[in-house]
Amino acid sequence: MYIRANQDLQVVNGCQTVEGSVYIQNFTASEIINLSGLQQVHGDLIIDENRGLTQIILGNLAQVDGKFKLKDSPLLKRIDFPKLTSVRSLELSILPLLETVQFSLGLSEVTDAITITDTAIKAIEGLTVNKVGNVSIANNVNLTRIDLSHLEQIDGVISISANSPHTILDLSSVSSLFRGDFRHIATLLGLNRIQKATGDLSFISNQFATLSLPNVTEITGTLTVSENKQLTNMSVPNLRALGGALAISNNTNLISITGPNLEIINGSIEITGCFEKIDLPKLSNVQA
Repeated sequence: MYIRANQDLQVVNGCQTVEGSVYIQNFTASEIINLSGLQQVHGDLIIDENRGLTQIILGNLAQVDGKFKLKDSPLLKRIDFPKLTSVRSLELSILPLLETVQFSLGLSEVTDAITITDTAIKAIEGLTVNKVGNVSIANNVNLTRIDLSHLEQIDGVISISANSPHTILDLSSVSSLFRGDFRHIATLLGLNRIQKATGDLSFISNQFATLSLPNVTEITGTLTVSENKQLTNMSVPNLRALGGALAISNNTNLISITGPNLEIINGSIEITGCFEKIDLPKLSNVQA
């Protein structure tokens, strides 16, 4: 169903459940979208390219079986989800004035993806999901804390980059990870429970001093650690095998690399910098 006029909006707002998708695009009839009566959408809920929109009311929305997308609403400053707990995927993007997003009951189920990009968000409250496909949080210049402490399993890619230079990322419960790309992070909490990464891991242009992966035994892809100017300590004590390359470069204060149990690298070794010590005593098999 396409919402083009206030009459359309009133029809949807009169329904507790919509069987199908709801599209609100280029809506100019009002600065406020009131869907306070809506509880469930058995499809997508797309709110896109509404340039005059200043407020969205979704006070009773609990479930979206498809994608919830809120995009390109340059005047919107805040959105609350008092009852929303389940969506297939969540996208908040190109919302340059949006400062606050709150999931009061906790967004506990996101099957496919979380995408939050190009906003003014300072905090995201109530992301309690423990399993997700992909996570992309980027270009949110005011976002200082990303709390994903409930997240245990990432089946796809997690990409965190170009948020506030003071960003704290909490991944303290993650035990399963496919591929990760971490950039421009001041403090990284977690990753200590991960035993295996089934793709690439990249840590580029961060500000943290310590990178610790104490329980990782295997990385199926490439491990990249580059341009981390404050990094002084890198610890991978139990890493035994790399399916790709080992790429370490331009970490100004990192002077020692030790991999006491690293035996196999199926890619190349690319290490550049001023090191006092490189100790890989068990390394016996390099394919490239």
